[in-house]
Amino acid sequence: MKPKLNIYPDYKAMSLAAAERVMGLLAKKPNAVICLPSGSTPLGMFEILVSANQKGMTDFSQCIFIGLDEWIGFGPEDDGGCRNLLNKDFLKPIGLRADQIVFFDGKAIDPEEECRRVNKVLETLGGLDMIILGVGMNGHLALNEPGTPWDSYAHVSELENVTKEVGQKYFQKPTTITKGITVGIRHIMEAKTAILIAAGSAKAPVVQRAMAFPVTTAFPATVLQNHMNAEFLLDTEAAKLIED
Repeated sequence: MKPKLNIYPDYKAMSLAAAERVMGLLAKKPNAVICLPSGSTPLGMFEILVSANQKGMTDFSQCIFIGLDEWIGFGPEDDGGCRNLLNKDFLKPIGLRADQIVFFDGKAIDPEEECRRVNKVLETLGGLDMIILGVGMNGHLALNEPGTPWDSYAHVSELENVTKEVGQKYFQKPTTITKGITVGIRHIMEAKTAILIAAGSAKAPVVQRAMAFPVTTAFPATVLQNHMNAEFLLDTEAAKLIED
């Protein structure tokens, strides 16, 4: 089983397609439970969603937003943190209320208890209606690093060196990040819809590996091949190594 594959001419078209998936879900289910990533890849999608919201073309007033992940030691006020980025790029511009947002506290005294809290919220909500994911250079989904068990729910992860290095782009100065707190692979697999977005030639070998066999914990993105309703949204550069 392979995820549905959609290839777009450029990043802008890919971002529009991702935004349309979110708007389409909200049109059918206004109180949907949605998990969206931070970072650079979803910025185009966020711009479209913010604009659509401001124009009254879509309504976020009833949905619940679940944060995908966070660096351990980071809170909403910390530059480069996932919540900080999402606040600036999406959550505040669309005016989500505090009661609509469930986000990991990277500064929690007991991170394991924080994982249990988010697990319980998701269980009470009935799981995710949609999760949109970027993909790391090592194949990670959220901060589920290589080796993460398929049956994991929210957990604390030890970051691989490549994640630590790539993560530096979000900080204005060199910053030590060693661990993350993240939704688990099982959350992703239980989501009614899982969408991976990727753009640019640097992601081409990553996408190629994600679409290839075997499905293995050594490259977490391969697990989406086993998802009942997964979709890859790619620009032509990210898709250029996929074989027909």
